[in-house]
Amino acid sequence: MNAGRGLRRLGRVIVHNWPLKLGAVILATLLYAGLVASQDSNTYPGPVPVTAENQPPNTVITNQLRDVEQIRYIAPAEVGNLQAEDFRATIDLGDVEPDGSPATVRVNVTGVDPRVTILEVRPRSIQVILDQKVSKEVPVVVALSDPPAGLVVGEVTVTPEKVLVTGPSAQVNKVVSARVSATIDASAVDVDRDVQPDAVDAAGEVVTGVDIEPGLVNITIPVYENLETRTLPVNPVVTGTPGAGFRIAGVEVEPLVVTVEGDLEQLQALVSADTAPVPVSGATRDVTSEVAYALPSGVSAIGSQTAKVTVRIEAVTETRTFTAGIRLDGRQPDLLYEPSETQVLLTLFGSTADLDRIGASPIVISINVAELEPGTHELPVVPSLPSVVTVAAISPETIVVTVEPRATPTPSPGTSGEPGPGASAPASPAPSSASTPAPAP
Repeated sequence: MNAGRGLRRLGRVIVHNWPLKLGAVILATLLYAGLVASQDSNTYPGPVPVTAENQPPNTVITNQLRDVEQIRYIAPAEVGNLQAEDFRATIDLGDVEPDGSPATVRVNVTGVDPRVTILEVRPRSIQVILDQKVSKEVPVVVALSDPPAGLVVGEVTVTPEKVLVTGPSAQVNKVVSARVSATIDASAVDVDRDVQPDAVDAAGEVVTGVDIEPGLVNITIPVYENLETRTLPVNPVVTGTPGAGFRIAGVEVEPLVVTVEGDLEQLQALVSADTAPVPVSGATRDVTSEVAYALPSGVSAIGSQTAKVTVRIEAVTETRTFTAGIRLDGRQPDLLYEPSETQVLLTLFGSTADLDRIGASPIVISINVAELEPGTHELPVVPSLPSVVTVAAISPETIVVTVEPRATPTPSPGTSGEPGPGASAPASPAPSSASTPAPAP
């Protein structure tokens, strides 16, 4: 019942003073019509290109977007006649599924000048096909024409052997290879040129709408008039000098021999198949490289085009004699130590570089005398050196260290502690026959 009263009240509000309200609507319509009449009304026949907005990442539009063919608009007289660049036509792809299926989207047209009002656009909507953008790697295949009579072609080399195809998933999925074509000339000139590849499907048909990276591949085809083969030893070529204190201990190559092909005249002059240079400048350890064969023009290897070269690097070794000083560690303050030797000759074996480093500073051999009692002791000379060198000889191998108590000084007359007048002086000790040794170094 309350709902009924509410509806009756709303009806009374609507019909209350309805003549006045109707008059207001008519007046607004007349004013708008007058505004439109006061401006220029025109039709631009097109075309105006359509651009896409809010396109999802990693997607691509696979169809040609239809242009706007006609625009009806109004604008103040001072704006003048408008051209295509005075309009902006767009479509919003934010809600379009990138599945390769056609979708119909509304065309939005605005004037560059904000005083321009768009009344009508044709067409109001267009079709767009949005697909995922994908990439895949495919092999490069060479379509080679039959050589002229009397000519034989060698192994075809294409660089790179694979290319990257990018585009809509529907198109990229069709691609199985990238094809390049080559023709053998009757002049028997070797083929060596850059060619643009085409993406092809399983039936050999060209697939359009995709990009290929790189855009050019190189084809190399040797052409022979009198083809022969020959097996040659592989000669590894090494350049440069190892680091200081190191030398080349040996060079290994795999394979040891290679079969090559070429014109008989060229093969007769070959005694080995050189490799590309393997640099070892400054090397301090083994160097291993996979390098191509450096063959004369017109001669090519059959099968693998590379060889594995290993250069063995070893340290240069020698024997060198140094003078080493003797240092006594752990001496007690109340004892005197006298070594029989203050220096020894130390003969070391090792690499030149390690011996140079050791000889750059004085060599001191430490001997511990902390536990020695007074007397004469023969001690071994044991140097502490890096493990990279070997002690070949020590001369002498032992030294004698004499240990004696340090003498107590006798007080002089007149010093404190002398006996007073009338007191008898204590007897002086008998002089010792041994002189006091000089302090040990």
